Amino acid sequence: MKFFASICFSLIAFANPVIGQTISPVAEEQAYIVKIFEKIQPRSFALNREICGYIGRNDAGRLVSSRLSTGSEAGCTLPHWPTKFDVIASFHTHSTYSPEYNSEVPSSTDMESDEASGIDGWIATPGGRLWYVDSSEMIAYQICGHHCVPQDPNYIDEPGQNIKPYYSYRAILKGEGY
Repeated sequence: MKFFASICFSLIAFANPVIGQTISPVAEEQAYIVKIFEKIQPRSFALNREICGYIGRNDAGRLVSSRLSTGSEAGCTLPHWPTKFDVIASFHTHSTYSPEYNSEVPSSTDMESDEASGIDGWIATPGGRLWYVDSSEMIAYQICGHHCVPQDPNYIDEPGQNIKPYYSYRAILKGEGY
């Protein structure tokens, strides 16, 4: 709910004095993370590995990202916690399309990791979906669907997949068979 409250409050946006445009902090964060995924998704597909890192704000209030870590097909160990900026969220790809994994939605491990770190999370899927994990509420929101960020060329939109706009942690666990 924190994320959606932020979206509502973003209607009272701040003006960027440099370029005279209006942009909300939430919209700025989403645009920033989309740019990151536009760069790392193709690499994630080519390597068949998850890629992960952190985003945050530096002393000047600008969005910045940590160094990247490259993990396995179905996991990624985040880099050391950055000390040069205030971390606000983790981010990671879900590697390449595989019928072996339900990679179009966040996993319970994704949500648990962010909750344990006290931050939110961003996830890009092989289908090009973008998810936001609100770790204080333990709800994952689908921010945008297919092709929002680069899509794995081998991705197959499986019939009957029926991806919902959001999932609670409990619903994710149920989907995983727990």
